[in-house]
Amino acid sequence: MKTGFLRNRTGMTMVEVLISAGLLSVVLIGTLVLLSSMLGIWAKGASGTSANSHASLATRRLVTEIEEGKAATVASGKLTVVFPYLDTGTGDYDRTQPGITVDYYLSGDTGSESTGTYLWKSVGTTKTRLAKNVESLTFSVTNGKLVRITLTGCDQEGGAITPKTEQISIVLRNS
Repeated sequence: MKTGFLRNRTGMTMVEVLISAGLLSVVLIGTLVLLSSMLGIWAKGASGTSANSHASLATRRLVTEIEEGKAATVASGKLTVVFPYLDTGTGDYDRTQPGITVDYYLSGDTGSESTGTYLWKSVGTTKTRLAKNVESLTFSVTNGKLVRITLTGCDQEGGAITPKTEQISIVLRNS
């Protein structure tokens, strides 16, 4: 009677459980490896896209500010723009009076380093960070009126997308 009871007993043997657990482990490990590699690819692509966004935003900020200038020069990698005097009473520019002088340059986190990936604006002793993750920035000026900017965003992740280089020419409105 005992032999019939053991023969009709349903369930799994230890060997079947171990084989099932092994197959499940292989499937789970494969899925995790695939997910991990896909997340890495996504991060690299997103980083390159982010670098392009930083470059575009930095360029737009420069254009918005610089185009109101009166004269510009470049020295030691810095762009110096002289703006006309702004009469706060009327809101108009007075080109006959001296205005403010602004320097634009790349520097580190504090704005005082000789190299870095931050775009800075300096008016006298006041420094303002305009953008971050800028890999390279060059300026050229023609006749003191036409400013050319070449700017490349910085890819922090070593991504698969090569950051684009923004190039723009600006004619000073108040020259």
